[in-house]
Amino acid sequence: MSDSSRSISGAVKVEQSTKEAVAFDLMDRIALYEASEAQRKDRKYWLTLYRQCHKATHGNGLDAILTES
Repeated sequence: MSDSSRSISGAVKVEQSTKEAVAFDLMDRIALYEASEAQRKDRKYWLTLYRQCHKATHGNGLDAILTES
């Protein structure tokens, strides 16, 4: 059996410049803007919005971003 314990010594820096972090921030900003619709968003909404934001951070055009695949 392996020892799965972990420890951290010193300061921890969370890198926020990854494409995934940028996509999450973009998703959060869009969701705040769309909050005026006053409806609760479901899981599909959040996953679709994140996927679209992730595609945007990878340089995809609008047509590619809005497609399901």
